[in-house]
Amino acid sequence: MCCVSAACFGVTSRSSADIADSAYAWGSNNYGQCDVGSFYENPFNGVNAIACGNYHTIALKGDAVVAWGLNTEGQCTIPTSAQSGVSVIACGGNHTIAINNGEVLAWGRNIEGQCTIPVSAQSGVSAIAGGSKHTIAIKNGGVLVWGYNISGQRNVPNSALSGVSAIAGGGLHTIALKDGKVLAWGDQTYGQCTVPSTATSGVTRIAGGSFHTIALKDGKVLAWGLNSQNQSTVPSEASSGVTAIAGGSNHTIALKAGEIIFWGNCDYGQCSPGDTINHLNNVTAIASGALHNIALYSFPDCNNNGSRDSWELSTNQTPDCNGNFVPDSCDIADGSADDDADGQLDQCEYAKGDLNLDDVVDSNDLGILLLYWMEIDPPFGDFNNDQIINSADLGHLLANFGPVTWGESATVTEHANKPRDQQMR
Repeated sequence: MCCVSAACFGVTSRSSADIADSAYAWGSNNYGQCDVGSFYENPFNGVNAIACGNYHTIALKGDAVVAWGLNTEGQCTIPTSAQSGVSVIACGGNHTIAINNGEVLAWGRNIEGQCTIPVSAQSGVSAIAGGSKHTIAIKNGGVLVWGYNISGQRNVPNSALSGVSAIAGGGLHTIALKDGKVLAWGDQTYGQCTVPSTATSGVTRIAGGSFHTIALKDGKVLAWGLNSQNQSTVPSEASSGVTAIAGGSNHTIALKAGEIIFWGNCDYGQCSPGDTINHLNNVTAIASGALHNIALYSFPDCNNNGSRDSWELSTNQTPDCNGNFVPDSCDIADGSADDDADGQLDQCEYAKGDLNLDDVVDSNDLGILLLYWMEIDPPFGDFNNDQIINSADLGHLLANFGPVTWGESATVTEHANKPRDQQMR
């Protein structure tokens, strides 16, 4: 099964202020398919494309393929030919696909011939996709398919022999995009190849789940086919502004304004990415496996020094002292107060207990705190954010007596949850 939208097959474009970034995966992890690494110490930093198989995950880091998860059929054993020079990646159910200088590479399960590359796909290929046990490619605008053919998924119709701009695979069906019209063939058990009239023009992206088909038209998600888990029932929030789509076994995901929308089967946590993804709205690409998802993030380089700010965080150059996953240099650039011009947000320094901003917590700060003793909703000094200065805040200040130091991020923050205008002095 291919659970990757065509949008995820190549390098994702970013603004000039962004740096290529990290992957984050969630959902079923029985085979380690979600073991991407910790968010900021991520071994897959610098990834520029992602894809998922049934139970394995792959990424393109620079021009080399990396893979993790189920490897019973060698789908995660990267051949030498895919360790450099790769420009496009995709997955089938238990096989992995790549393009290197126009040539298709494939490895993993090959019982059905899905990894036996035909001569026609050994040069000039521009796009790839995978079904459960079949492989798909575009060459000179025409679709090529090889591998399993039990449902006719390999039988390319005449309409798909030229002018095709995108491809995707379902479990046992194949999908193509031509002049804004969706074409589909193969397994028709659940109507996944019956293209609705709304998908016969204006479509810009396509994707396949196991037994359902997904399309994007004017920012609106269209879906048809199996709907036993509501995977084809598009929620209202996915009816506008969507920029990318992907399908899992029985779930669907979409990218809208940098955030992810989920629907369908959520029994394995595939609709619950956790706090990390909810704190960040800079997702640039998505992909789905059978029961898991992966997203690609792009972090800002707001000071335009050529280093992504998450790296600056990890080296303590611009610590995220308010714990909002945004480097403080960006907050300062956005207008937050740094009255002492030391590169730290004033509210972060207050949170350390340095109420007079002299880089040390001492008796002077204690005196300031006592001036606000028992005051309701004080301007600063409410270290535990309970809207009052009391003994808990005194204890925090005393615990931080001495020179102010900065780690990767402070866990105690003041005003971090208040509106920005309340964070200004």
